[in-house]
Amino acid sequence: MVEEADEETARCHRRFAVELFNRSWDLLEQPDRSRDDDAEMLAAAFGSAWHWRQVGTAENIALGDHQIAKVASQVGQPKLALQYARRALEAIEIGHFGDWQVAAAYEGMARACAASGDIAGRDYWVQRCTIALGAVPDAGDRSVVAEQLLNLPDPPSQEE
Repeated sequence: MVEEADEETARCHRRFAVELFNRSWDLLEQPDRSRDDDAEMLAAAFGSAWHWRQVGTAENIALGDHQIAKVASQVGQPKLALQYARRALEAIEIGHFGDWQVAAAYEGMARACAASGDIAGRDYWVQRCTIALGAVPDAGDRSVVAEQLLNLPDPPSQEE
């Protein structure tokens, strides 16, 4: 009976992790987000990451951190973005998950640097990501990361 309850709990964690990740991604792609949408997007990214920490693999956890970094970059939280982009990059490099994950981690670092106004850092990680994309064998995976790289936001102006 306990095993069944544990498996049911694990299924729920996985379902919520995926649903919340997808919700944060949908909101990222929404062109006209409100402040409430931004708050929901950040909460969904953190919620997904939390659920993955309960039942996910090291790769799931790293990609959850990557999503938090991506969302934080979009909602004007550059310190948070850098913190989670670094966590994702470290976990992905340690875990040797795959070529597209490495490219995605570099894109995340470029995005977080752009959000914080670090142009040199952004350019460094864009270059690393571009090189890493050459090692991604699957065209679909390569195109997702390349599109994200092409859509890096402009760094905030110094007047903000």
